[in-house]
Amino acid sequence: MKSFRLVLLVCAAALVLAGCGSFSPFKVACAKPEDFAAAEENAPLRVPAGRDLPDTRSALRIPPLETPEAPRPADSPCIDTPPKFVQAPPQQP
Repeated sequence: MKSFRLVLLVCAAALVLAGCGSFSPFKVACAKPEDFAAAEENAPLRVPAGRDLPDTRSALRIPPLETPEAPRPADSPCIDTPPKFVQAPPQQP
């Protein structure tokens, strides 16, 4: 009987905590572009003498940014947030 109560308590706590994301104090704010404006590229890796260089043939190459980022409306959701999925109503023939 004790284990059933414990399972019930854990399930209830999980439901309560899962619902906290819908309240405004717990919503995650998007990062502002100025948060990353001062980011700098690191210098290339320097390997001490007598050591082997790492294999960089499959390293991710990030191309330089040649166009400015498109402005986003202030009321748009975070880029990390997936778009809302709304199924289109069936077409009437």
